[in-house]
Amino acid sequence: MMLDPITLGVIVFILAVISAIVMTITWKMNVKERGLNMWAWAAIIGGLGFLPLLFVPYIGSYAAVLNNISTLITPIFILEGIMRFKGYQKERLRATIYVYVISIVIFLVILFRDAPNERFLIFDSVVTVIFLLSAYFLLKNSAGTERNIYIMSAAAFILMAMAFAGRWVLALNGAFEANFAAHPYTSFLFLIVIIWTVGWTYGLSIAVNFRNHNRIMKLATHDYLTGLPNRKYLNDYMEQLFQEETKEPFVLFSLDLNGFKQINDTFGHKTGDDVLIKLADALRDFTWQRYTAVRLGGDEFVVIVRQPTDQQAIFKKKQELRQAVECDQSIDIGVINLKISIGHAAYPSDGQTIDELLSKADARMYQEKSVRTQGSQIHSQSYQI
Repeated sequence: MMLDPITLGVIVFILAVISAIVMTITWKMNVKERGLNMWAWAAIIGGLGFLPLLFVPYIGSYAAVLNNISTLITPIFILEGIMRFKGYQKERLRATIYVYVISIVIFLVILFRDAPNERFLIFDSVVTVIFLLSAYFLLKNSAGTERNIYIMSAAAFILMAMAFAGRWVLALNGAFEANFAAHPYTSFLFLIVIIWTVGWTYGLSIAVNFRNHNRIMKLATHDYLTGLPNRKYLNDYMEQLFQEETKEPFVLFSLDLNGFKQINDTFGHKTGDDVLIKLADALRDFTWQRYTAVRLGGDEFVVIVRQPTDQQAIFKKKQELRQAVECDQSIDIGVINLKISIGHAAYPSDGQTIDELLSKADARMYQEKSVRTQGSQIHSQSYQI
């Protein structure tokens, strides 16, 4: 026996309340995560949107209008939450677009409140696009386990898009005689809404937990200030290199920032941190997808380059590294001109353990530092060192 839309609406309302509780708790537990507040409000608004169905005898076709408004705002909030969660900017521009879309659709929904076919032709075309956009932006720029997690929610959005597209086709053929009239597809659509509510809530909650897991794992292997890999990561990475059957040669470059103590003493640790971040950014750009840069601590950094270990090749790479780092960079108080000392150790000729290679590279780095006396300089309105 097929349930009527009112009964299904009550079921969806109860499920939406559960969804709202889950997403609100997720939001409050991750207040610094962008987008979660939008998902929590979407779940709340989605649940409230089915309450008017209980008052159809009193408010008539306006129950359908209120339900449509809620069903429009809910996926828009979810879409915006996805955009923020994935790090997309231009929030004000999107907000302006949302206001225009919502205003136009609400006006037309009210205008055609007693003409379900015309109303569905307008409403369903808009929400179908919104659901497809949600699936697209979830999957965009994702890979591996993260992409597999997003697929769960994306599948729910695509299912909803197909369901509303199906109703649009029926409306195009004039299949709906009146609001809430007993039509098999209406009950089917409500069942799809139930599946979608479970799918997007569960899927996006897992996405948040997965991101938190990755953040915790990254804290264990990455430096909190610069975001570069740390000493633990270097140890693990070097062990992998030592265990490779091919025993490919590589060079470990040891870097130290000249004049860093003077910068800290003159401008304070906040400026010192800014300088270290700029140095790390320069190393990150230099090593992007080719080499590995690590912050050991303080102003000591390491770069691993898999390359031939003859002196000419090492000298050339050292010059490239110096050129990439020693340039003017803007910081809060002015401009910093970075100067570094570089030492190197080649594997396996200079050592076959991480301690041996670091010791050799550091010795050469300090030897260069003793003769290369020019320090990093900050040019500001108040100071110059």
